[in-house]
Amino acid sequence: MRVLSTIPFTMLRLARNYIVLILLLLVPIVLLTFFSLILSGMKTEDGTPYSDYNALTMVLVFQLFGGTTVMHFIHIDLFTVNRMRMFALPFNKTMYAFSIMMCGTLFSVVLGILLMTYSQFVLGVAWHSWGWVIYLISLMSLLSSIVCVIFASLVKNYKLAERLSEIYGVGFVLLAGLFFPMPKNGLFDFLGSYGNPLTLAIRSVTDRSRGNLSEAWFQANILLAAIVILFIVMLVAGRRRMR
Repeated sequence: MRVLSTIPFTMLRLARNYIVLILLLLVPIVLLTFFSLILSGMKTEDGTPYSDYNALTMVLVFQLFGGTTVMHFIHIDLFTVNRMRMFALPFNKTMYAFSIMMCGTLFSVVLGILLMTYSQFVLGVAWHSWGWVIYLISLMSLLSSIVCVIFASLVKNYKLAERLSEIYGVGFVLLAGLFFPMPKNGLFDFLGSYGNPLTLAIRSVTDRSRGNLSEAWFQANILLAAIVILFIVMLVAGRRRMR
C-alpha cells in the first residue's frame, strides 16, 4: 500500500519533466506535420498513403526512447541522490522500482496515443486498428523501459548508460533501414527484421491492417518473448545494484 501511494507523485514528476514532453511529444508533432505536408497525396504500391506509414513509423520510433525517463528516476531515487532517504523508508524497494517502470511505461504510451489522436484528427491519418496499435505501442514502451533499467543497473556511470540508451534507440532505427539501406548479409538482415523491435512492431501493425492476423500475432509475440527474457535479466541486475 505504501508503494501504491507513491504512484500519483511519480506520475506528477513525469508530467512535469518538460524536456521529455518536448522530445517525445512536441518534436514528433512537428515532424508528423512536416512530413504530412511533404508526403500529401503520395501513395505506396499497395495504395497506402505515405503519410499513414510515416505516422505509424514515427509513433513507434519515439517509443524506443521512452525508457529514458524510467532510467532517470530509478537512478536518482535508488542508486544515487535519494538512495539513503529511500532505503530508510518502510516499503519494498523492488516494488517501488517496478512502480516507477510501470508509470514511465504508461506515460510513454499516453504520449503515443496523443500522437495518434493528433495525426488522425488534425492530419487525417487513418489508423485501421487503434487497439492493436496501442498494444504494440505498449510493448515497445515496456521493452524500452526494461532495457534502460538494465543499462542503469549494469553501468555505474550514468552518462554512459544514457549513451547506451541512445545507441539502443538510434541503432534500431538505422538497422531498420529508415535512413539508408543496410548491407546485405545474414546479420544485418536479422537485425533489420526479426531481431529489430521497431521492424517487428511496424510489420505487425501493417499485417494486421491487411488481415494477416497470424503473422501480426507472430511478430507481436516475438516482442513479448523478448520482454519476458529481458525482464528476468532486469530483476537480477537490479537486485544486485540495490544491495
